[in-house]
Amino acid sequence: MAIRRSLLAAVLSGAVVLGSVTSGAAGDTTQQTPASAAVLAQLQTVLLAQAALHGDQTPTRTLAVATSSHAAEGLLAPGSHDSQPPVPAYLLCAKGEFGFTGPSVPHGVHSTGEAPTTLCLVVVAQGLGVSGVSLRQHYPVLRTLGTVQDLNVQPVLPAAVLAQLRTVLLTQAQGTGDPNPTRLRMVAATYGAALSVVAPDQGADRDTTPVFVLVASGHFRSPFGLPPTPGRPRPPAPPAVGTLWVIVAATGGGLLSDGGSVHAPDLGKLGTVQPL
Repeated sequence: MAIRRSLLAAVLSGAVVLGSVTSGAAGDTTQQTPASAAVLAQLQTVLLAQAALHGDQTPTRTLAVATSSHAAEGLLAPGSHDSQPPVPAYLLCAKGEFGFTGPSVPHGVHSTGEAPTTLCLVVVAQGLGVSGVSLRQHYPVLRTLGTVQDLNVQPVLPAAVLAQLRTVLLTQAQGTGDPNPTRLRMVAATYGAALSVVAPDQGADRDTTPVFVLVASGHFRSPFGLPPTPGRPRPPAPPAVGTLWVIVAATGGGLLSDGGSVHAPDLGKLGTVQPL
């Protein structure tokens, strides 16, 4: 296992040390205040983006701990930190099926023939810049650094927003043949991760735009049927499907994609599913 680090000095230029600093010559800031819900959402986006770059769109066990840059690097590879002073940071980790591919191959890391199952990031608290990446076989014991937080936390949406999302889903359902769908539900995710679950045959998409995935059960016709061509027989209607899915942008609420599937997608891969 090895850590790939960007030039930490560049990340630290102009950085403000946050939180309380423990006494001592080293000035290490190991114990930090746990991240707020808003920061957790940002950290989840950072981790999902890196996971996608390393081959897994839907990692599991996405956890974080607020600590210092030295402590985070020391847990991943003891004695690996450089001469820069420690700053508040977050250590993020995820389970998945990762690979050393493309430009993301860490310098000096060589594959042992066994794909890594854990991805960890060191993220500087000021600006949330990634200063270290680690691909490894074993999940580190994060609780030794502080309070462990689950990044897979769904946002608490106001009733008005939930009502708007329900209206979007019902409108799409009516337009595709079922005005009375059942099991209306949603989950927050990123666009690339959402597509990997609801439409895996479309291929990988690394778009990390925050989205809401809306799903309903019923009897829907495909919204993508070809229109009739003059002088030619009308194409046969596609068979009805039992699941309608809609992806809307979390900011602005614009519809990004929709479709149908025979089987309900496993939304649990994206997070905790909420009813609409």
